[in-house]
Amino acid sequence: MNDEMILKADNLYYSYDDDNSHSLNGLSLEVKKGQKVAFMGANGSGKSTFFLCCTGILKPQKGQLFFKGKPYAYDKKSLLDLRSKVGIVFQDPDNQLFSASVYQEISFGILNLGVAPEEAKKEVEKVIDYLEITPFRHKPTHALSGGQKKQVSIADILVMHPDIIILDEPAAALDPKHTQMVNHIVDQMTEAGITVLMATHDVDYAYEWADEVILFHEGKVLLHGSPAQVFSNKRVLAQTNLEPPAVLELFESLCRKGILKASLEIPRNLKTLEQYIEEIKLNPHYGGKKPVTAETKKAILAVSFGTSHNDTRKVTIDAIERDMQEAFPDYSLYRAWTSKMIIKKLKNRDNVHVFTVREAMEQMKKDGITDVLVQPTHVINGIENDLMKEDALAYRDDFHSITFGDPLLTSAEDNLAVIQAIADEFSDLAQDQVLVLMGHGTTHYANSIYAALDYTFKDKGYKNIFLGTVEAYPSMESLMRMVKEYNPSKVVLAPFMIVAGDHAKNDMAGDDPDSWYSQFKAAGFEVEPVVKGLGEYPGVRSLLVDHLKVAAEM
Repeated sequence: MNDEMILKADNLYYSYDDDNSHSLNGLSLEVKKGQKVAFMGANGSGKSTFFLCCTGILKPQKGQLFFKGKPYAYDKKSLLDLRSKVGIVFQDPDNQLFSASVYQEISFGILNLGVAPEEAKKEVEKVIDYLEITPFRHKPTHALSGGQKKQVSIADILVMHPDIIILDEPAAALDPKHTQMVNHIVDQMTEAGITVLMATHDVDYAYEWADEVILFHEGKVLLHGSPAQVFSNKRVLAQTNLEPPAVLELFESLCRKGILKASLEIPRNLKTLEQYIEEIKLNPHYGGKKPVTAETKKAILAVSFGTSHNDTRKVTIDAIERDMQEAFPDYSLYRAWTSKMIIKKLKNRDNVHVFTVREAMEQMKKDGITDVLVQPTHVINGIENDLMKEDALAYRDDFHSITFGDPLLTSAEDNLAVIQAIADEFSDLAQDQVLVLMGHGTTHYANSIYAALDYTFKDKGYKNIFLGTVEAYPSMESLMRMVKEYNPSKVVLAPFMIVAGDHAKNDMAGDDPDSWYSQFKAAGFEVEPVVKGLGEYPGVRSLLVDHLKVAAEM
């Protein structure tokens, strides 16, 4: 990191009305050259006022600003030179754009610096090409979309080759596509060595992006440090109405539970955290003590949570087991469910008994099975999966081998396969529509896969697919906020569960005011529930069979 100081504020004061109320109230800070600095804090904490002071638009009533070690001067020539070196992109681009056409708008600033017309033209053409503005270069500025206006606002500044560029809430009022575009432009600027100061309320983005984070509170710096230092201080965050980044909370939770080591480098994004989780070594194969002295008899034990809804069972659990049997015709197939409540309900209602895992193991022992392949249909490596393994391994000494296949989402490759299966299922989803998937959620550390998978959907280009949970994070509250930001013409709801049972039919698609259907409806969206479990998707069934095949080869 460059240690050269490029900007310094020393004890700044600024008031818009009187001496009793200061927007800047003794503000002091330093910024090094080439840094990416996120400025955060509640509305009214002084961020925008400080930015206006940095560009000379406002003059502090007390205190001093320094640029490259020299104090600010406020004569006309000095301010003109300053604004060619320190540029600002306003939150609302309409406050910045005033020329008749895009080309004239980008040309204005550099020509105003006295650059020769031919040289200015070359620079304007470079920035138009660099920011991919060519398709609308001759349009009137008032006819541009919000994202295009933001591109032109940034081009206004970049064409002057600034040392510092200030971005005041650059993603404000932008849809996800244009937010990603602006973030990409910001990355390009920082790679070019420009010092970037950004005001943002997006803690997840700031945590991953910034070199330094500065928290403002009542016109002063409340805390200045690395993203890890700032966002791990929950007491200070609470003063600025900010929540810790999701990835940091998940990492800390996994460390407290002893799942991950606190000595690991703190992850800056969900992808890194997902890699940490993926590297946790789980032994899938357990050799028993019983030798094989006669004919080997192999079996598959298909373990599901279970369902009391016969209609969805036939097209999900039954279909998965049928595919397993077709893939392994020489194996006997046994069924076990982990929900004792559902097993009891079926017995009382239909006089049908489904084995628990222990009962299934007992039956296979009686039937002379020597080797067992256990394949769960669970979505994640959660509590149900842990308990299932404990029950099966209680019979370890009664079999030659017990081998476990992975649940649906275990590796990064699994995530991509499930994303593709869902994309195939909803291939007719329009870009102005969103798909909201309802997962179950758990207090188990494996719940972090839901947030990681939601991130991966976006990373793979499916910006209009959102994944939340009934009982954990991401919550309905988080989903509602993200969907409102996307502002779709329609919300499609679907369960992210193997079977479309009670949660899908009631919590997701029911008429109760607390159902997801009712909540999105009340928020003014057109809503279409699709009550179809993951077990109905061919790609999902195929992935579970693949896990079984991998287990069989161990």
